[in-house]
Order: sequence, then C-alpha cells, then structure tokens
Amino acid sequence: MWGQNSNQVQGKYLPVPKEQAYAALLSVVSKKFKLKESDDFTLSVQFSSGASAFTWGENFSAQVRAHDGGSLMEINGVGKVGGQIQQSTRTNKLINQVFSDVISELKSAQ
Repeated sequence: MWGQNSNQVQGKYLPVPKEQAYAALLSVVSKKFKLKESDDFTLSVQFSSGASAFTWGENFSAQVRAHDGGSLMEINGVGKVGGQIQQSTRTNKLINQVFSDVISELKSAQ
C-alpha cells in the first residue's frame, strides 16, 4: 500500500543445529548484503540491502534458535522508506532468497 511500510516476518525450520544454521546465515548475509551487526551469543544478525529501481532498500534482522531437534531461522524485513510501490514484493523476495541461499550452503557443506 502506498504510504505504509509493512514489516514482514518469515520463519523456516532447518534440520541442523542452530550454530550450523547461524554460520550459514552469517556467510550468506556477509556475501550478499551490508552486514550491520552480528551477535554470536544470541545468534542474530542485522543487515540491509541497497536501493533498487523501485525501492530505497530494506533493513533486516534475523535470528536462529533451537527448535524440534534442529533450528528455526526467523527473518524480519522492512523498507528503509515507507510507501514504495514494490516494497512488499521486494522485501519478500529478498527474505526468500536468504532462506534459499542458506539452505544451499547447508546442503553443500554435507
């Protein structure tokens, strides 16, 4: 919606220990985004994307925690500037890309 900047949160279960999932997340974020902060104690990261043709970029936070014998990775994303026409679509696309890249990295490590 024009004039609003909706926050998006998505989670994905990963059948690996939380430390392994966090290492993959940190690796992916470091390669593809601007890493703002990481915390090895809470297994969380803060990162951002650059501007695109339709948005001014996005801010993200992610955390990994133990869940049902594996781990749960949650990513929260929001546009840097509210009201961009394609903001929700782009934020969702980037969150899904992070999940996909983390899964690929975990699979290649096995």
